[in-house]
Amino acid sequence: MRRFIGVDLAWRSEGNHTGAAVLAGNQSGAELVALADPIHTLEEVRQFIACQSAETTFIAIDAPLIIGNATGQRCCETAVGRRYGSRHAACHTSSLKLYPSASSVELATELLNQGYTHAPVARGEKRVLLEVYPHAAMVALFDLPKIIKYKKGTVMQKRKGLRLLTRHMWRLRNAAPALHTNHALEELLTRDCERLRGVRLKMYEDTLDAVFCAYLAYYFWFWALKRNEVFGNAEQGYIVNPTLLAGGIEKHAA
Repeated sequence: MRRFIGVDLAWRSEGNHTGAAVLAGNQSGAELVALADPIHTLEEVRQFIACQSAETTFIAIDAPLIIGNATGQRCCETAVGRRYGSRHAACHTSSLKLYPSASSVELATELLNQGYTHAPVARGEKRVLLEVYPHAAMVALFDLPKIIKYKKGTVMQKRKGLRLLTRHMWRLRNAAPALHTNHALEELLTRDCERLRGVRLKMYEDTLDAVFCAYLAYYFWFWALKRNEVFGNAEQGYIVNPTLLAGGIEKHAA
């Protein structure tokens, strides 16, 4: 089975929590097969990817993989903001001034040296790497009027946002390609976040993001550029995002 790895990488990864998840799938659908134990270092991210990779592996990472601009925003970040800013899905800014030694860029370089190819220039390769931005991807896949707000605010606001996020993630059962329900996914999406706060709430958020990133890797493998678009390029930085599906994924599952 092909492997699809999602990484919600802490931009300052040493000491901060990174979420990571793996789907295994084919043209008929995919299932959640692994969630990382708590990861707090780049080395642990490397080990997880090495352990979970297969002959065909697509990795989607929520973090800047290419940073060439000294200051200001990357062109891909500006382009995503131009497309989805009205839905509150503008990007964070990354530059060499802000992140002179970004662990995400280090990780991407290592993966390229191991035979991965950046998505914008991939042409049938079996190991592909892509940068994603979940807020914009959720807006596009689910045709949301604005982003799901689960990262900021009070604990009650975050919990409310996470409950909404899990309801939307259930919709992937009816998508093309489908994320099939199994025990691991059901346990994750039905977890009672009312019992979570502080670090445990943040780790749950990171894990959901990682599963969604893994689905974006799977979605890119399944559809390539038929239902994905690339903002930017592999020289200056890029973000892969599903094309906006009017009416949401169920309407376009055929």
